[in-house]
Amino acid sequence: MKSIKNNLLIVEDNSFVGKCITDAANEISSIGDIHVIESLQGAISLFEDTIFDLVILDLKLPDGHGIELLKILKEKQIETKVFVFSVSTELKTFCLKYGALAFFDKAKDFDKLIEAITNV
Repeated sequence: MKSIKNNLLIVEDNSFVGKCITDAANEISSIGDIHVIESLQGAISLFEDTIFDLVILDLKLPDGHGIELLKILKEKQIETKVFVFSVSTELKTFCLKYGALAFFDKAKDFDKLIEAITNV
């Protein structure tokens, strides 16, 4: 029986953080393809022709704010699980309102984020 693999999109402009998430996700058996993109527009473009089961989303990106991606996903009714991973903890409630499944503080919740990815 073939197990289902989840496609993962990591939207993160810090290459070190992106690599840490990628390395950890590569160890999770339920994760299939992993895409890393460093910009809001790049992430929006990827959703035009790719289905992602899971998104790890930073909020402060060089070309915009990650909340814009949350709004677009909600408006277009794109079903994907979004975990926000950011230091902008004051925006947690706003992110959850716009469809994020969970919010993780980048300053202290890396292990919790990886655990959540594992349990998807």
